[in-house]
Amino acid sequence: MKSIGTFSQIGAVLVAGVIGFYYVQPTINEIGAIQTDIAELQLERNKIADINNNLDQKLATLQSVSRSNKEKLATYMPRLVDDIAVLRDLSYIMLEAGVTNTVLAYDGIQADRVSVLSEDDNTSSTLGDLQPTAHSFTVGVQGDYLAIKQLLSLLEQNEYPLEVHQLSLAADEFGIMSADMTLVTYADDMVLVNSN
Repeated sequence: MKSIGTFSQIGAVLVAGVIGFYYVQPTINEIGAIQTDIAELQLERNKIADINNNLDQKLATLQSVSRSNKEKLATYMPRLVDDIAVLRDLSYIMLEAGVTNTVLAYDGIQADRVSVLSEDDNTSSTLGDLQPTAHSFTVGVQGDYLAIKQLLSLLEQNEYPLEVHQLSLAADEFGIMSADMTLVTYADDMVLVNSN
């Protein structure tokens, strides 16, 4: 009789081991995977919260611009964009920077571009009732690092409010860099200051 009891105890231990191996272990692995997913989700939520806080700070800074500065901006922005004049000025800037022009083209009005100067359809906005009209230009240049750096500096100091929307840089084995960029300037079709 003792041998049957020993066999049943060994059988019970084997059954418990099989249950543990085929049921409990996969459940523990699944719980571990879920905990890893939760940790990754929390990390991403923290990143999103940081981005939102940064955006709120930038929006508060933008909204703190005084009415007189907005009026100055309205006098700074051109009423319309003369694409030929902008292309000519870009050519002069490239010549002054010492880069070789490879591409210079007017891409037209960009209705899908949103300026940093305007918000959505927020009627209480102090930034403007209408969004400015965005005009896009494609520029491609070649030169050394300092010449391309000088070009970007001159673009920043230009009399047009130019934004660099896309920029790609590449260098060849001889140290010559090529830069392809999309520049956007705006025409003041908008009223920058509400009457409120």
